[in-house]
Amino acid sequence: MARPRAPPTPREGGLAFTELASEDPRATQRFLEQVFGWKFRSVEMPMGEYLACETPDGRGGIRPVRSTEAPSSLAYIQVRDLEEARRRVEAAGAKIVLPRVDVPGMGCFLWFRVPGGPLMACWQDLPAHARKTEERER
Repeated sequence: MARPRAPPTPREGGLAFTELASEDPRATQRFLEQVFGWKFRSVEMPMGEYLACETPDGRGGIRPVRSTEAPSSLAYIQVRDLEEARRRVEAAGAKIVLPRVDVPGMGCFLWFRVPGGPLMACWQDLPAHARKTEERER
């Protein structure tokens, strides 16, 4: 039996992953496993449990909705340099709504509101050598 292939690494400007904010993360997980065969793993984050997943073509995750938001989906765009991306999105008229957040062992991100209203995000992977260093330090 052939081993499943790893999802491709997103290119600069490509979709890094999709995050779902759910009122019932475990129900959302069960649905996506049953209907699409997605595989999840639990990751403990500062805000609580995060259900990370890999799909045939990418990555994603599920988190609980915050008290001030409705259930939603958020697209994270892959960037090489988060600070440069912040400057570009602001110069083009977007408003930063969540400044840089560092995710230990994974990377960093920020959220912005696009002119016209949609919320999007930029994601920068932690370089592979930095991930290995962080893993050794744990």
